[in-house]
Amino acid sequence: MKGGNNYIATWFYKENKDEASFYPQGGGRGDSPLLHSIYMQIQVPFFATFRHFNPDAVLMFFTNIDAAELPPYLHDAFKVLDVRVVKLPYTCRPPKGWHDAWQNQFYIYDILKYMETAMYDDDCLLVCDADCICRSSLKSFFDGVRTKGSALYELHRKQEQLINGTTLAKMAQIYADMYGKAPEQPLYYYGGEFFALRKDMVEAVNSAFPPLWKHNIEQVGDDKPKLCEEAHVLSMLAEFLGIRNADANKVVKRMWTNPGFRSVVPEDVNLAVWHLPYEKKRGLYYMFQWLMKNGFRINDETEYQNLIKFYNGIPVRSWKKMIYDRFTTLKRKIAGK
Repeated sequence: MKGGNNYIATWFYKENKDEASFYPQGGGRGDSPLLHSIYMQIQVPFFATFRHFNPDAVLMFFTNIDAAELPPYLHDAFKVLDVRVVKLPYTCRPPKGWHDAWQNQFYIYDILKYMETAMYDDDCLLVCDADCICRSSLKSFFDGVRTKGSALYELHRKQEQLINGTTLAKMAQIYADMYGKAPEQPLYYYGGEFFALRKDMVEAVNSAFPPLWKHNIEQVGDDKPKLCEEAHVLSMLAEFLGIRNADANKVVKRMWTNPGFRSVVPEDVNLAVWHLPYEKKRGLYYMFQWLMKNGFRINDETEYQNLIKFYNGIPVRSWKKMIYDRFTTLKRKIAGK
């Protein structure tokens, strides 16, 4: 394979009983069969939608699961959608008790190490959470990454806001301790759910990660600030490597669609990628069922665009969607799921 490839990767790391942490939107621990089944199902809408709108991209699924453990429908989907499956160990896992949630997230740095050896100089890599769906081509997005070297998703700027166990102000302290100087400007929080790097920037991140990770792991004790999850580390590396930007914000948004909290505005409908954490057991499940019936293919784009709005309550949550969600929740409770 020659250079100029656009890689789109997602992943699932299955935790065992001893290392399991909590995943709020999945509603369970990392070793629970329910969480496992949810994440297997959402791979179908992820890869089906990204393949449809990016037919020339190289799609990759990273996991620690043996092929025999993957459900038969995923084997079928990956064959139809031409998805490469890579079994990859987790070497960047923090010590037990590091944080109470999301402790499989540092797996992305193992993915980056793997991809450095797989990519050519002009290749670009998008790492994306599996609870995302695509609704239009990412060609121009990748063209921008190829030109600028990276595209990050900026989420927070408030320095004292608690973000998954720490604050940007505390992260600035860690930065100064690590690099012997303060950040050139206040740190921003860049989400690990969606970021893209050119091959040389993959190499740069891989080079800068080990010393930062070593310093971070040495921060033991409740009184010491630490980087609790992968986006904390990414935000630090963005400052250190001089790649701070919000280019991914043009194409993606983390859309909260909870009944009690919604972050969706009408213009979000036009974004190329929707990140839908709340819809793992709802809208994405309905999409999974629809795609299973359609051979994992989108045959009618108009039908698809209408369905994803309805299934996920974008831009508004209809009464019919509410009934669907309540019925689905009730069925799961009855089934003990």
